[in-house]
Amino acid sequence: MTKRYRERLEEVEVAAESAGGFTADAPRAFRWRGQRYRVLAVLGHWHEDEGWWRRGDGVPQRIERTDLWRVEARNGVPTRGVYELVRRGEQWHLDRVWD
Repeated sequence: MTKRYRERLEEVEVAAESAGGFTADAPRAFRWRGQRYRVLAVLGHWHEDEGWWRRGDGVPQRIERTDLWRVEARNGVPTRGVYELVRRGEQWHLDRVWD
């Protein structure tokens, strides 16, 4: 089961270079609702290229490239979870959590 949050993350630590199973720019840890989560594994990574869309009134709207990361992480307790992190520009959000 999944729950959608779409909440801004307080902090994201990314890998500076490829090492330890992480590619450069992959999230290594993040802070959400005051808790620090350590990324254990990257389960998937994909992106949506930037593009132009039209709003309902026909006005063009530019959409920035979006990177999506599905990761397994935990916040210090034995229970692990699956989280979908979204980066658009310099902004990071938590989109979904699976239980």
